[in-house]
Amino acid sequence: MDLDERTLASIAAYEEHAAAYQQSLRLKRPVADVRRFADRARRDDLVLDAGCGPANDLRLLRDAGVHPVGVDLAMGALREARMLLPRHPLVRAPLHALPFRARSFGGLWLSGTFTHLPRAAWRQAFADLLRLLDRGPVYLACYRGTGDLERLDDPVLGEVYVSGAVEAEVEALFASHGLREIGVEVRPDPIHDRRRPWVVALGTLGR
Repeated sequence: MDLDERTLASIAAYEEHAAAYQQSLRLKRPVADVRRFADRARRDDLVLDAGCGPANDLRLLRDAGVHPVGVDLAMGALREARMLLPRHPLVRAPLHALPFRARSFGGLWLSGTFTHLPRAAWRQAFADLLRLLDRGPVYLACYRGTGDLERLDDPVLGEVYVSGAVEAEVEALFASHGLREIGVEVRPDPIHDRRRPWVVALGTLGR
């Protein structure tokens, strides 16, 4: 699958500004969400952090008692992740070609993962990622809205292109793939506060 040129431009922004991006999130991580996610997982399960960026969430997941594997396509972000977690499993690969067997994981963490994909690609990407999950919690956070790779001048990353979804769309995405115990909330953006809200969802996959 060829990536949209706007997606590639966003990846390049993370490559260039990975250290600044990691620093901007250092004190603004979803600690409570990680705990709720970990409570639904089995202790010591492998969980997949797809789109892990510079590993800020990856470290929280590890500290919560699960074993996250980080995946990203931006090498600059993975270099920052490696410095933060020098012995942790990190993989550079696109979402549509991850080198894992089906049902390898006991949880799926998607924080901003679909932000830089066109909206038309979300459903297939979600289905592909769920095939890697045996059971367990699924977390998704995305911009709230209906934008489809709209240009955004981010104060840290510069020019990027972002997509969003509204609460009903995220809930329907979860429900249509058999997730249960679904909760969906609107939250302030961790960097921009209430100027650009996020939709945050947590559900559980059972086989």
